[in-house]
Amino acid sequence: MSTQNRPVEFSTHPLATKIDELVINWHITEACNFNCGYCFAKWGKPNELHRSLESIEKLLDSLANYFIHGYPPIKQVLQYENVRLNIAGGEPMMLGSTFSIVLMLAKQKGFRTSVITNGHYLLNNKFDLPANALDMVGISFDSQSYDARTTIGRVDRKGNSISSDDLKLAFSKLRSTQRGLKTKVNTVVNKLNWEEDFSSLMLDVKPDKWKVLQVMPYGNDDLLITDEQFNRFLKRHENQGIPIFPESNLAMTESYLMIDPKGRFYQNLNQRFGYVYSNCINYVGCDFALKEINFNAKTFLERYSTNDSVIKLSEGVHYGS
Repeated sequence: MSTQNRPVEFSTHPLATKIDELVINWHITEACNFNCGYCFAKWGKPNELHRSLESIEKLLDSLANYFIHGYPPIKQVLQYENVRLNIAGGEPMMLGSTFSIVLMLAKQKGFRTSVITNGHYLLNNKFDLPANALDMVGISFDSQSYDARTTIGRVDRKGNSISSDDLKLAFSKLRSTQRGLKTKVNTVVNKLNWEEDFSSLMLDVKPDKWKVLQVMPYGNDDLLITDEQFNRFLKRHENQGIPIFPESNLAMTESYLMIDPKGRFYQNLNQRFGYVYSNCINYVGCDFALKEINFNAKTFLERYSTNDSVIKLSEGVHYGS
């Protein structure tokens, strides 16, 4: 818990004149069926807020009243028109009906909705997603090699993993049930995949966005790569018509605003391991909780180019699924 009262930094950067959509990222659970070596979504099995429907609704009301219906400083600067609640984990779909309830409540309260998932529960009728409950979905996919995915930990206890064909099938099923769905692939570039070529796969899958993230030192350091290796991965995929959005370690530091499973804003520390946490939003409200963490809005704004109409606050780096 943070005891510091830090003002949220805002910027007069030209990109901040007006954005269409503000995105708030909620890591709703630590639970996951995979065990990725670089996962940062570890909180020591906390008492997760989603276990109480009353707590879920109170958090959503607090966020909606502040970010949608209110006129806080961040809205004054960015002049956003919509707010999207992005649900991450762990693996959110492991929560089953609770995950569906969160999506439907968020819709009722005026949010757009999205999820970051490993895709496992979208296949083989493992989870029935309500029709038209999502505006965007991101599927985390790190390698076309089963051996690499296994070493990373992107497999379940039975050895099941999401292949390239599974990725295509998952997106196909989602597009048939979610009207107007935007799609994204998240790839964490690490020691096991930095030499891979994803060009054919991405041109086939046709995501609206391919977010390429440099692995951060939160877990297995053996998977870390150099900036040069990360840049070589990017170079391999440029000028091919792929909507690639890269993020290096530097770009990810203090540039995300996230909510943990206990309902607290939290932020990664600059050049240090660990996090700074606010008090629970349900106890102190959004305004006070925001002042307890360090968020660099200038860095956040600089992560997005002028041709990206949706600049995201706290879309979150999702290594957990």
